[in-house]
Amino acid sequence: MSVESDRPSSIPMDKHADDRSSGIAIPIRFLIPCFVICTCIKILLVLPTYRSTDFDVHRNWLAVTKQLPLSQWYYDDINGTTVHTLDYPPNFAYFEWMLSHLPNVMGEGERCFERLPDADNAPSDDCVVFQRTTVIISDIVLWIGAAVACSALSKSFRVTPFLLIVFNPGLLWLDHIHFQYNGMMLGILLFSLGLLLHHANDNGDSNISNSSGNCNIYPLGGAIAYATLLNFKHLYLPLAPLYFLHLWTKYCMTQDSRMRWTNLMVLGIVTLATLVVPWIPFVWVDGTRQIEQILKRLFPFQRGLVHDYWAANVWALYQLADKVYTFVQRRSSSSDIQELPDVPPLVCAGLLFVSLLPALIQNATTRRANTKLLQSVVYCSMCAFMLAYHVHEKAIMTAMIPLALLTTPSSAMVETSSSQQFMNLLFWQVSLWGLVGLLPLLFDSYELAFKLSSFVTYMVMSTITLSVSRAGRMLQLLSTCVACLVIIMLEFVTIRNGLEFMPLMVTSTVCAVGLVACWISSLYVLLT
Repeated sequence: MSVESDRPSSIPMDKHADDRSSGIAIPIRFLIPCFVICTCIKILLVLPTYRSTDFDVHRNWLAVTKQLPLSQWYYDDINGTTVHTLDYPPNFAYFEWMLSHLPNVMGEGERCFERLPDADNAPSDDCVVFQRTTVIISDIVLWIGAAVACSALSKSFRVTPFLLIVFNPGLLWLDHIHFQYNGMMLGILLFSLGLLLHHANDNGDSNISNSSGNCNIYPLGGAIAYATLLNFKHLYLPLAPLYFLHLWTKYCMTQDSRMRWTNLMVLGIVTLATLVVPWIPFVWVDGTRQIEQILKRLFPFQRGLVHDYWAANVWALYQLADKVYTFVQRRSSSSDIQELPDVPPLVCAGLLFVSLLPALIQNATTRRANTKLLQSVVYCSMCAFMLAYHVHEKAIMTAMIPLALLTTPSSAMVETSSSQQFMNLLFWQVSLWGLVGLLPLLFDSYELAFKLSSFVTYMVMSTITLSVSRAGRMLQLLSTCVACLVIIMLEFVTIRNGLEFMPLMVTSTVCAVGLVACWISSLYVLLT
């Protein structure tokens, strides 16, 4: 099997899906050296680099799941001495439990698995190595998911999207320095999408609903993977309506709108079982009271609309408008200083749902299943990042990573395609502003050289690899100049006299303007 075809995604995904052979074929000989190189980079980051409080969060979750019975996992806060409480869904709790019960390779007296107050929870080097190693190993899921998805994009394995995913510097910063498991989560998402793409390929993308009534394993596997992902991290909940409509229209309905009752029943059973089974042990020990407590942990609305460092979304611009509004009132010597109205969670949920409607309508009515599914996932992820309540800056990865699947390298262009060039430009812009928005997370001078070099290398690689129009090149040049000014202010300029917050506010605001433009562009792509 050839490794790289990298034809424009709109061709194999919309016109020639019936030409590809059935099954998932992945070039293992190509993946192994790439994996070794990437893993070596991650190993070099294990001990010397900065780690955020998220490291302490996950260390405490290891201790909670190891030392306490399941009924206390979502209640424990070590008598109020820690804020690092368990606030992910049950599957992630089980994952932490599994890690905490691995054979102990650390020395005697090690406190890695002890419930410690925040004032006295400094980890040993052994503990750091252990936890960082679990992240490195869990990245295998990212590679598997990316490989499955990239093997479904055309008749041959798509190398460029794969490399753009697995070598994304944002994942290196977030998981292997800052410390999280985003790669594993995104790997499950890509695996789920890959299975749905393979289903469309096996049945003919333009006429997907004409497949036989037999229960195809690909859509069932995609549904199971997504339901599993929801029980790992509820960040992906905004994609649920899209998944529901896609599976309903492309798997449970025929082209002439007749219901496949067997498919519907099997899909409902396996999806519901995957969603419900992880919650059963908690209901068993404490009934609905346990469920209420878990939901309180999963949705802590008391934290406010925005994070301390504003994620680069609509609410960052709203916060800026509020700051400017109050500043103008103070300058005008107004005695009654007012602020813009607070935005409650229900309003955010309503705006988010309304914003999802174009993707839901498009996905339910189009026969171009692969193309519109990926475009819809990107758009819905952008909607969630832009409008959801208390969004973290790292949530942009849920749009950036799937968007890489829609890119096509310039060397593989069959003919000049303005739509594909626009898609490449959209990915480039999302990557630029999304990654710049992540830079403040790594604030130690020790990581400065690595984060800037990895950022520049990735953007240069994307610029060289992905073809855009002449106007797109001009926009890239302008965006690069603006991004450089933001980075200089953020990393190399010291501001005092009560304005220490200015670099972060400027970074968040400028990135928000860029990403809002990308959000609107993703809607344009979806509707055309």
